Amino acid sequence: MVVRELYGTVVGRWYVMVLGVVYLVAAVRHLGWRKTGLYTVAALAIGALAENGSVHLGVPYTRYAFNSALRGKEVFLGDVPLMVPLSYTFMGYFAFATGRLVVSGPWRTRGRSWGHEYLMALVLAVWAIWTFDPVARLGNRWFLGRLFHYAGPGFWFGLPVGSQLGFTLTAGLLIGLLAWMTRNEPDLAVSDWRRHPHLISLATYHGQILWLAVVAWVLEADTLGGSAVLMWVPAALVTVVYWSSLRPRGGRDGEDAVVTSLQAAP
Repeated sequence: MVVRELYGTVVGRWYVMVLGVVYLVAAVRHLGWRKTGLYTVAALAIGALAENGSVHLGVPYTRYAFNSALRGKEVFLGDVPLMVPLSYTFMGYFAFATGRLVVSGPWRTRGRSWGHEYLMALVLAVWAIWTFDPVARLGNRWFLGRLFHYAGPGFWFGLPVGSQLGFTLTAGLLIGLLAWMTRNEPDLAVSDWRRHPHLISLATYHGQILWLAVVAWVLEADTLGGSAVLMWVPAALVTVVYWSSLRPRGGRDGEDAVVTSLQAAP
């Protein structure tokens, strides 16, 4: 039974594992093993509490339930498949790192204000879930399978507004934790944008949105796929236009270090 559940989690939810590996590579390079481990445990705990709280009490996502047929096929944490709270680790980190890169631009590692970084990351995290959750509800039509259902009606492709407000809360906690853990990181110059320490996260974030939009179109959920693109493409183009006006800049009197890659100390 245990082997079957582990197989169902690792192989059956292979997309979570792939994103998890990318997350570990990016996070360890950025945060180091110790901080990555601390954040992972904290994100898993927050995700498990939020998901189980919603299943039993309707807080913070309103009441919903996971497909009971999944029990025995994959590992559960309480009444929630383990892969769900595990995904909080990389959803939070990719949004945080991408938000920091969007604010800082391709030639720096930090924005001018931590508040700018935080708000941008929060917007990106919520945008991602606004695409992922509606597509996940179509799981019975593709390899995801039937995952969950909400008790009440919802304004956003069947998702209640309370679920979106709840995720904004938990995303705010995850991103706030990362912001606090990296509060003393310096703002360094980047000599080559192709070696920016957060480029992997940016590419992965875009890859998630593109993949989900394509899946929606393949499943003939054209309105859902189009909504994802309408949220994503204009914002990406605005960012590209803004970045094109930026130029590499050094520090005062040569004080800034030039970064080609960022490797955190263990």
